[in-house]
Amino acid sequence: MKRAWYSGHSAEELGDSAILVGDPDRVDRIGALLTDPVFLPVKRGLKTVTGIWNDNRVSIVAFGMGAPIATIVLHEFADLGITRFVRIGTAMYFPPATGGEFLISDAAIGFDGTSPAYGVPTGQQVAADPAMVAALATAASAAGKTSHRGLYATYDAFYRDMFGIDAKGEARASAMRADMNSRGVMALDMETAALVAAGQDLGLAVATLCYGTVDALSQEKLGAQALDNGETHLFRIALNAITG
Repeated sequence: MKRAWYSGHSAEELGDSAILVGDPDRVDRIGALLTDPVFLPVKRGLKTVTGIWNDNRVSIVAFGMGAPIATIVLHEFADLGITRFVRIGTAMYFPPATGGEFLISDAAIGFDGTSPAYGVPTGQQVAADPAMVAALATAASAAGKTSHRGLYATYDAFYRDMFGIDAKGEARASAMRADMNSRGVMALDMETAALVAAGQDLGLAVATLCYGTVDALSQEKLGAQALDNGETHLFRIALNAITG
């Protein structure tokens, strides 16, 4: 039986589609929503559950943080036969989005180190799968939630390019955020461009749905209760979109 190198999973253990999350705790929370959830053995910290939603088998896997490992997981699952993926999580947002709204990736600009390996040069825009984007927008609307479709920008160095934890980082991150705002970027994250680039290279349907939690200009953060409530809707919207 063929098994993936890092996750250790086989095709028989996985669903027909997959949702990629960062935080392993989200795997438990989404697993609780599924019918007949099966939690697979954890290898290298990659936590996965497979279960039923809308009469379809779907797998949810946590990759941690960053484009390299997120793309490894996507590539392994693709090698096992999965062709439809949604990456969900939280993201910094720019106007017209506001905190507590949902952000869908029409496209992404990659400033990460992984995208070029999948044929998209640094700084070049790459489109998400149109059908998956439409499915996410439809599912958000059906849930009565405000969503925005737009451009993501993806970085590796969170404390230098996105959020300053020290004086040097704040100067650089502020300049980068201002530049992205001037280019019409809607959201910042650490994975989308690489995942979409890999999706195009491998012939997969890939898109991102994030919950806007940090104002990229003011750095104001969404409160804990709003974050918790929003993530519950995030999970259901993604499940409905990918199994619809």
